[in-house]
Amino acid sequence: MDLRALECFLAVAEERSISRAATALHMTQPPLTVRLQALERELGTELLVRHGRGVDLTAAGRLLAERSRRHFADLAATTDMVRAVGSGTRGTLRVAVGHTVSPRLLPHLTDSATLGPDVDLLLSEVSDVDVVERVHHREAHAGLLHLPPAVPGGTRHIHGRAQGLEVAVVAREPLVAVLPEGHPAASEERVDLVSLRGPRVVLTDTAGEGFAAHTRAVWKAIAADTGARHEVGSIMHALALVEAGAGVTLLPAQYVALTWKGLVARQLRQHTAVVETAALWRPDEDSPVMRRFLRSALSTPEPDVLGPEHWRHRPDVDQA
Repeated sequence: MDLRALECFLAVAEERSISRAATALHMTQPPLTVRLQALERELGTELLVRHGRGVDLTAAGRLLAERSRRHFADLAATTDMVRAVGSGTRGTLRVAVGHTVSPRLLPHLTDSATLGPDVDLLLSEVSDVDVVERVHHREAHAGLLHLPPAVPGGTRHIHGRAQGLEVAVVAREPLVAVLPEGHPAASEERVDLVSLRGPRVVLTDTAGEGFAAHTRAVWKAIAADTGARHEVGSIMHALALVEAGAGVTLLPAQYVALTWKGLVARQLRQHTAVVETAALWRPDEDSPVMRRFLRSALSTPEPDVLGPEHWRHRPDVDQA
């Protein structure tokens, strides 16, 4: 059946008058009558009883009107749903997040205003290696992890699978030193890493290869190894050991808001490379929800600093 014919029939059913229905449909009465007659011929039954005061519906007409209203309601809902899916405001977004990426970053990338209220967000916290693997194997639409420091020449040693992925910086933050409240340097506005003697708490590669490599490079370049080295597999464990007096640690600045009583975070006197959080995604990923997520994630004004082999390619994002 022709949708336009059903619309015409419903207008007549609502108005109980062919002339009033024609006015409501912005058409003249003769072509409307022709459509109604054609619909009755197609169905092989009368739908309307015509009389001097207008029209009444037959039993068949009442059934058709009821089913047609449902049909148009379903069609409108389907249209809205398809548009929402196409615009990325409805669907599912799976994001693999490295252990060391601060939860403070996520609200800026995954709030309902960014993704839409009808997007199901599935976050999984995994190692940096697993972030890359999950994106590579399409188990996640996108990943977030800390990048390792650049080596001479500007390149970075990211997991081999990442070479086939798009990689772009989404956040930059400085390092801060986290100390117990009773530490001699806790009263200083800025901490001198060279003068920090004693044990330190460092994260292992299992916590996050990129960030672990970053802090190793800072300690090696600035401060001699003068005390015990306590290795932990998570940032929360690092903070717990610092509170217990086991040493000091270096963390991304976004973790300052997550420290608790007994801990103090201080800026560094020395210049150190900023910690960079990157988003990873497959270049052939066509999820509208993911593209919407990337538009927010890549809105940072700073340029990429990943080197030619990881330059950002965004035609699919920009055209979304």
